Amino acid sequence: MFQKRRLVFLIGIIAALLSLAFLVAACGDDDDDDGDGGGPPAATEPADGDGEPPAATEPPADDVSTSLDVVLAEFSVTVSLDSAGAGAVTFGVANDGALQHNFRVIATDLAADSLPVIEDEFIVDEEAVDVLATTADLDAGGTEEVSLDLAAGSYVLICNIPSHYESGMFTAFTVQ
Repeated sequence: MFQKRRLVFLIGIIAALLSLAFLVAACGDDDDDDGDGGGPPAATEPADGDGEPPAATEPPADDVSTSLDVVLAEFSVTVSLDSAGAGAVTFGVANDGALQHNFRVIATDLAADSLPVIEDEFIVDEEAVDVLATTADLDAGGTEEVSLDLAAGSYVLICNIPSHYESGMFTAFTVQ
């Protein structure tokens, strides 16, 4: 069993290196000679008549929501905050790694590193836990938003690509 895990891990490393080599090759000159760097135009805020940007407003108390950034990479799940208030939560998920990753929100009282695993598939057994939200498998650079209403409690945020959870792609998250 140990040798099989080691083989899967080595295959993952090789895939990461090949993906990285492809990514580096794809980042060459795009022959965009217009001199603006090829990026999107800078965002500007509309002025309120006196040249000042409009003042930020807070949502009404009964419409409170939380937006969090989630970064997936080899081999970590990093969230901009480790807790949020109960209610509407939006996770803005970005794959900053070279490998494909996905994102799962799991309600559980188990420790983040103690979720049940299907041993021969090297994934968390999603039928044995309460999966509340998922993303598609995101290629390098891919993004997706996940919005849901969370009650107070304990959660674990993971990547469930084979061997990624066991390689450390998880983090605890609390809703108060």
